[in-house]
Amino acid sequence: MSQFVLDDQLHPEEVRDSIARWSTARFLRDFRPDEVIKDERVPDILRTLRTPSLVTIDDWFWSRTRRDRRYCILYFALRKDEQANIPLLLRRLLRLPEFRTRAARMGKVARVSLDHVTWWQMGDENRYIVQWRAPRARRTRS
Repeated sequence: MSQFVLDDQLHPEEVRDSIARWSTARFLRDFRPDEVIKDERVPDILRTLRTPSLVTIDDWFWSRTRRDRRYCILYFALRKDEQANIPLLLRRLLRLPEFRTRAARMGKVARVSLDHVTWWQMGDENRYIVQWRAPRARRTRS
């Protein structure tokens, strides 16, 4: 089962509880309960965990310099009031071969939006982009 580490600014019911139905999801503060965790400290904390994927809406994390083979960063380019979309987008992301397994995710920094995902990965300087397919129209009977 994947280990998703949620940035502390995410909404517990809209994000954690939804993800927890099908995977492991814990807030960053759960790993360091007695500390105030600044963004700059997050990569150090992630390195102490076993293959974590950070889920955040903080654009500070969207940088190719944040790549590390020991973790994955998933930056969701959403407003605070759009957080309820994160679980659905995360499941959609995990269907892509490049993100399907923990091993495949490690070393990536991704920007996930409502219409596409963009990422950098360890080992090359290319930026990858995948557009989400439009959902199929449901047939209705008249």
